[in-house]
Order: sequence, then C-alpha cells, then structure tokens
Amino acid sequence: MAAHKPGSSARRDLNAEERINLMKGEDALGESDSDLDAIPRKRNGQVSFDNYPDSLDNGAVHISSDSDNGRPTKRQCGERIAFDDDEDSDAAYEKFKARKSEKRKKMLANTRRARASVKNASMVGRKPKTVIKIKEQNGKGAKVYSDETDEDVALMETTLPDYLKTRRSSWAERREQLEGAAGLQIPPTYDDIDFSDDERMEKLEERPKLPPAMLQRKYEDVQLRYSLGVVPAPIAQYLRPYQIQGAEFLHELFVYQKGGILGDDMGLGKTIQVIAFLTAAFGKTGDERDRRRMRKMRRMGEERWYPRVLIICPGSLMANWKAELDRWGWWQVQVYHGTPNNKEQALAAAHKGRLEIMITTYDSYRINASAINGIRWDAVVADECHKIKEVGANITKAMNDINALCRIGMTGTAIQNKYEELWTLLNWTNPGHFGSISVWKQAICLPLKLGQSHDATISQLAIARRTATKLVSNLLPSFFLRRTKALIAHQLPKKSDRVVFCPLTETQSEAYNNFCDSEMVRTIRDASEPCTCGSGKKQGWCCYTHIPGREEKWQHWVFPTIITLQKLANHLALLIPAGEADKERHDKDVEKLEIALPELWKALYRQRDSIVNYANQDFCGKWRVLKKLLKLWHENGDKVLVFSHSVRLLKMLNMLFKATTSYTISYLDGSMSYADRAAVVDEYNSSPTQFVFLISTKAGGVGLNITSANKVVVVDPNWNPAYDLQAQDRAYRIGQMRDVEVFRLVSKGTVEEIVYARQIYKQQQANIGYNASVERRYFKGVQDQKEMKGEIFGLANLFAPVAENVVLREIVNKTNIAETRAGVEIAGLNFKVSQEAANDDDDTSAGLLPGTRDGGEDEAMSQLAKEIIDAPGSRRRKASAGAENTKRDPVAAILASVGVEYTHENAEVVGTSKIEMKISSRAQKAGNDLDFDQDRAFGRASQSLSQVTDSSDGQGRKGDGLLYTSAANGVMADEEEGSVKYKYRPPEEVRRRQFCSMAKMAGYEDGQAVEEFALVVEGWTQKQRREFLERFYGARRKALQG
Repeated sequence: MAAHKPGSSARRDLNAEERINLMKGEDALGESDSDLDAIPRKRNGQVSFDNYPDSLDNGAVHISSDSDNGRPTKRQCGERIAFDDDEDSDAAYEKFKARKSEKRKKMLANTRRARASVKNASMVGRKPKTVIKIKEQNGKGAKVYSDETDEDVALMETTLPDYLKTRRSSWAERREQLEGAAGLQIPPTYDDIDFSDDERMEKLEERPKLPPAMLQRKYEDVQLRYSLGVVPAPIAQYLRPYQIQGAEFLHELFVYQKGGILGDDMGLGKTIQVIAFLTAAFGKTGDERDRRRMRKMRRMGEERWYPRVLIICPGSLMANWKAELDRWGWWQVQVYHGTPNNKEQALAAAHKGRLEIMITTYDSYRINASAINGIRWDAVVADECHKIKEVGANITKAMNDINALCRIGMTGTAIQNKYEELWTLLNWTNPGHFGSISVWKQAICLPLKLGQSHDATISQLAIARRTATKLVSNLLPSFFLRRTKALIAHQLPKKSDRVVFCPLTETQSEAYNNFCDSEMVRTIRDASEPCTCGSGKKQGWCCYTHIPGREEKWQHWVFPTIITLQKLANHLALLIPAGEADKERHDKDVEKLEIALPELWKALYRQRDSIVNYANQDFCGKWRVLKKLLKLWHENGDKVLVFSHSVRLLKMLNMLFKATTSYTISYLDGSMSYADRAAVVDEYNSSPTQFVFLISTKAGGVGLNITSANKVVVVDPNWNPAYDLQAQDRAYRIGQMRDVEVFRLVSKGTVEEIVYARQIYKQQQANIGYNASVERRYFKGVQDQKEMKGEIFGLANLFAPVAENVVLREIVNKTNIAETRAGVEIAGLNFKVSQEAANDDDDTSAGLLPGTRDGGEDEAMSQLAKEIIDAPGSRRRKASAGAENTKRDPVAAILASVGVEYTHENAEVVGTSKIEMKISSRAQKAGNDLDFDQDRAFGRASQSLSQVTDSSDGQGRKGDGLLYTSAANGVMADEEEGSVKYKYRPPEEVRRRQFCSMAKMAGYEDGQAVEEFALVVEGWTQKQRREFLERFYGARRKALQG
C-alpha cells in the first residue's frame, strides 16, 4: 500500500456534449487506450470509466436480436442495446446463429476489410452486430431506456446534498494549501495536556484483559505505515498480522478522508480491526487515561479538533458493538435508538462534543437522517453494509447523504446477487469515484457474466478473465480489502457442507404438478412463448396479458406463485390458510390449496389447526430426512441449529418437536426483542441439555455466536446465498472445538433446485469479483440477458412441473464431461495441469495423442467416462442391493433409507478446475485470432452433450434424462446447431470392455468385482471421479506412446 500524495482536485463533470459523444461511442475526453492493461485514471488519481468501455473488446457482447431491412446493423461502441417485449426472441436468435454458417466462406474478405480499417475501427475482424430500434415515447422520438437515464446520475457526486459538496470542496482546498501532514486528519496530540496518572504508569489498568493463550506478539506499540498512527501495545499484542494490516488500511482511509470496504470473511474479527483503527485515530494508549481524553480535550477549547464517529449497524449487533468497545478500551459511547428521549440525549451529546462514538441502526438513521446529518462526523462505520446494496433502495439513498467524508463499510458478502452491488458499496464510500452504474454494467458486469456462460465463445471467455484480473489487481486494492478464513484454517476444526437432494413424497409431487398445471401457472410459464394468434408477439404481451378469470395482469402473480411453489416443496401444511390471515388473502390461500390438492383440501381445511397435519410424513419429504438425522445426533450428544427463512415452518417444527419428541428446543425469530434473542442464545450455549435451536435465517443469520452447536441444517435454500453461508458461520467460527457438519436440504426436481443453482451462480460471481477466480462454467444462462436464459433463468424454468425441472446433477456432469473432452483436445490426455502450467505459453501439448486417428479412441473413452459417472440411478441402486462389501456411514444409510439418490459437497461444485484454468489460458492467447474468436471455448465437447427432444430414426437412446444421437461409420452428424454430434460411437461390447479395464486398474479383477467397482464409483465425489479419469487416461497415454 503506497502512501498518498497530498493535493487533489475535484472530479470534473462531463458537459452535455461530452455525454452525448460518449453514448455514441466517441471519446469525450481524449483518445482511449485500446487495451485492458490499464484502467484509465484522471490526473487527480480518481478511477475513470469514461473511456473504459472503449477498451473492452466489443466482440464479446453478442446479443443481436434484429436487423434493418434484412441487413445487419453494426452496433457502435457505447450504443445501448434494448429489447422489446414484443419481439420474437427465438426468431432473432435463430437469425444470429444462421449467420455463423457463412462465416468461413466470408473469412478472407472480412479479414482484408478488417486489416484495411484497423487504424480507424475499434472492432477489428468482428462480425457486425445488430441492435433493436429504441421505442419512441409518446410518438415524440424520445429514446426510452427504462431507468437507465436515471442510472447515469444515480448516487453520483452531483446528487449529494450541499453540506457534503461544501465539505468535499473544503477538504480539497485544505489539501492543496497545506503541505504534508498538516493537510491530513492525523491523530490529535496530547503533549500539552497533563494527565495526573503519568507518575504511576506501571499501575495503570489496561484493556483488553484476555487469556495469555490469545497473545499474538510482543508487548510493544505498532506503528501504522503512511498514516502516522499507532496501535498501542495493550491492544496490539492480541492482534494477528492480518488484523494489523486491516487497521493500517482503515486508518490510512481516515487520514486522507476517503472511503473503503473491509470485506474480510466472516469470523476474522472485522470489529476488532475497526476498534484498533479507531484507537489509533483518537490517539489513545489503551490504558485508563483514555476515559478522560475527551473531557480534557474539550477543556482546551472548541478550536481543538477531536474526532466524532458514527457506527451504523443492524439492531441485533448494537449490544455486541458496545460490549466489544468496553472490552477493548475506554470509550464515551451513546446509543441513538429506542425512545425519543434516548435519541435526543444521544444527539445532544454529539452536538456538544460529549461523546466519541454514537451507535445507531439502519432504520433509525433512515428515519432520522436529517437530524443525524446535522453533525459533521469525522468517520462513519457501516457494519453489514451490504444492506445498502440496491441502487434504488431508500436506505441506500439515505446513506448516500450521510455527513461524512470517510465512509467505511464492513461486510463479508459485498457481492451477494450481482456485480452491480459491488459498485453500489464502492460508490457509497467515494461518491462518483467509479463512474456511473450504467458504465460499470457495460465495462464490468456484462463481460464477466457473458464469459462465465457454459456456451461462452473464446473471445468472451478471454475478455471476462482479463476484465476480472484488472478489476481485482488495478481497481479494488485501494478501496477494498478482503481476506478469507484460509488465514486461520489451522485454528478451526473441519467443516463439511453437504447438499442433500430430498425426494418429494407422492402426495407432494402430485400437489406440485397439479399446481404447475393450473391456468395461473401455465399463463405465467408461457408468457414468453409466441402467441397462438400468430401476431408474432409473445403471449404475455398479446392475448394472455391477464390470468384467466382475474383482473390482475400475470406479472402481479409471479412472486406469489413462486412462494407457493416453495411451500409445496417444503411442507404441504404451509398451504393451509393461517387463522390470522385477512379475508382476501385467506380466500386466495384456499383457492391455491384446492388447486394443489383437489381431493384432500376440504379435510385439511376443516382440520387446519391440527398438529396431525404437521406430523404427516406424506406432506413433507424433508421431514423424513430431518427426523432420522435428529434421532442419530441426539443419541451421539450433538447440538443442532435448524435454519429456515419461513417463520411459519419454524413454528410448525417447534410445535411438532414439543408434541412428538422429548427434545429440548430453543427458538429465535425476528419478532423477539434484541434482549430476548441474546438471552436465548446465552441459554443455549451454556446448557448442555439444549438440543435443537430453531432460528429464522434472516433474524439470526448475523451477529450470533453459537459455537456450542456442531450440526447445522438449512431446511430451505434462500435466493441469496449469503444468508445460508452466514447461517453456517454461527457455529463455524473461532471458538468452535468440534468438527461442524452442514446439511442443506433441497427438494429434488422443484423450484428449490433452481434456487440452489442460482446460489452456485452467485457464489461464483462473488469469487470472480473478489479474487478473479477461474470458476467452472456450469450454466448456459446469463443473468439479466433475456435471450440467454439457459437452464436456471426465465419463467419456463421456474414454473416447470417436477418431471421437467432441471436436475443439477445433469448440469454438473455435463460440465465434467465437457471439461474432460476439452482437456483431451488441449492437453493430449495429460490432465495434470497446475496453476503455473495454466499460465505457461508452451503449446507443445496441444496435439492429438500420437498413434490415434483424429482422437477416435479418446472420444470413445470420454463417452465411457460419461456413462460411468452418470449411469441411471435405478441400475446403480439395484446393483447396490447385492454388494456385500459396500460400507456406508450412518448418515449415508439414513439418506439412502429415505430415497436420497444424490448429494454433493458444495465446495466441490463452487470453484475452479485444472482444465478450466487451461481452457481460460488458451482462450486469452487465442482471443484475437480471427479464425477462432467466435468458436465456443468448450467447442465440440460442449455441443456433443446437448439435449435433444426427439429421435424418430431409431438412433436415439434415452437413459438418464438425455437423448443421444450417433452417426454411422464415424462420420460427423449434420452440422446444424443444437443437434447432438458424435464422431465416434463404439459398440456396447467395446464400452463394456473398457469399463472392465478401469475396474481392473482399480484392483477389481473378477467379473463380480466389476459391479462392486460400479458401486464404488457411485459413492465417489466429483473430485474423486475426475482424479480417477485423469489417472486412467494418463496410463493409457503412456501405454500407447510406449
């Protein structure tokens, strides 16, 4: 971290002409760099994205959907792409794909034209893009960008209140006029202040008082580089090296009155790092003299500067903040919360300088923003600052007006759902410093999302990987500091995070399909399909704008219907109307119950308050799993946390446990006061007899330390993965002495699979945004792109019946095989690729295996790998019944007894692979090659695993949900996009022989042992399967080359 140079100037606003030029793709401020090797910065050091979109390779953004008079229209750099709800998206996409077949014929001509115009064009050798005409508003020719026009100025520095603009201007002038430390916010000095305790220094009480085992360094002050700050010895001796670094980062921001984010993983002590930084900012010494510093400074006169800090946090964390401040020093703290009198006292103390820190909640600040902003705060600390992640939220707008230049955010989940959230947080810390949100979307979000698609082209993948690297290396370090639990992994026990795909009961499955087959759901699901009237419009915007028999448009029913599907996937009793519901809601609930259970709804409604409905195992497939797991854990002396975002489900479980078991139950939800929540947590941690703790995911996901529990069950997945991850960390944190097992229950074949798949997608986004991680590319869909919905986006996927819903196992296996085949093409069957090798420029391993013709035998083995990894579940279970040597742990036996066929570790799915690193490395090298830039990064490996819907020529085979076609005599099938093509398809006896060879290699010699080997493969994790295939291919390569 380099020291900041004094002197800065205000950021110049673009004038109207420059903004228009920028929208048209022209350079508003000068010539832009055509490469991504450097993010443009203005002379005052601010990050500028004004030219950044020009530096992106626009060939990666392929979202063409229309043309003018049959001729493609070239999209200029910076020109917006808009999609009309009335257009035929399928037809547009087919037009786009049809042009690809002519690419090779026109390649020479295109190349000559590209070379001729290379000096004047920013899109060299790219296919022309088309753009849809922007709708005209009220026939006046005005362009309509939905909310995008507002996005150009949303939360920017021009929208700040006058008091902030004045402070920013005054600070800039001070920096220009005063040299060196005089122009900075350095700690106050106490040289001229007499402390009567100076004569008895060795007897002064110090804080904190922690066990000797927690000491991390010698007893000595720690000087903070670049900021003239000091962390006193009483505190510094307990800080780990990364915590000293965090305090240094924060204090530098404070000294220069800038903002930043402390984005450390949960459990790394962000609160302690902030307290250490504040100690340095106030010039405290960590002993009892600190309690009198504020009073003595005030006696010196009002002209003596002394800091005032505002801490904003969720209500559940206020008590924790106050306790930590008391533990780590002496602080004059007031809490702005509760009664009006309490608030008035806190605010009066802040005005008169009689406090050092004021603590309040987000809601209290939002409601009383004008009063709180009447004080010039020297710093504001926003704990769990991801609460201000949405650009248009009221709390975000209110927080943007906060009267402080130094704005520090704390969050372990800066990116929860999308990359735009990172911009919102960064922009809050330094308004206007990172360009507008619309520029961020174009420069950062879109390239990263397109490149993460399973069907990404080589060009898209290359640009995405390069963009992520520059984001993490060039932009974030000055404003965003993040460390992970890997730093303290040696101090923590092991943790497993198992995702269990629970089968629905017959009654559940029937109810789910009944509801999905209703007119309501069909109208929503088919809204994006072409209208049956032949108008060319989509159904939802033509003849089916309203739900049949209802006045509301179908859009009003989307979210309520999703919630109903989630209820059906969890427990059918959730559909029974609650007694306290209003009449309108009650009637709607009864109607939904009747649709889902036409034969049972009357009996259920009559007995709607009966606990019999809650205990009915036919109503909840997850209850069958949870009941048996709890019995096992109770016998073993474990303690269990059960999280759900449905409070009603938690209350049902609470009643069920108390009525049918002898378990001791604790309970926490958002209706409880903060004091009651703290009391129930303390009781659970201190009492060894407390067994199950039922906790609302939203209310108890943050701020709680429940290390007495070693089992965590997440009953229902949340759309936001941060909630489930935070829930796990209530038990898995420093202080935990036992291994922690997490079980996430997901109803197989329902909307919950979509929810969990979206969690994977979002977790991968976060890893890319934080670390430029080379994540595996599972999903074809691209977030927020209407034409690229893939398997996990769009109404058709969300509202599909059970039998047609996405199976995540198929998606993961598809990617495994695609990577395996791509690895064969790249590395000649040598899969032992390290991170360093992935970045190596040596291309000598790219050829086919010597001694083979077109890699035919390798293709056969790849197909065999597919069949080994993903043989039909029924066949594997039948073989499993006769295997004598198969051993299962108690949990696996329980899961098998209730019909669970598939589980996996979340950590095995989220992350990178050796082959993906190699593919990404090659894509960046070939990204500018005109012969390959539009080819898919997975190439034929991905296309050969595509699904087809019909096979009438007898060549199809339907086994595990995929339908395959093959070509005779080794000839490639028809080149039409979307069809499945196999260049080699060995006879079944050959595949059986190859499978036996694998079994023999694994030590299974006789025929009966082959079945045992199949069972072993069934129990392998994804990582184990890949590693075995790597060894097998490596051995064959050596044998063939030898």
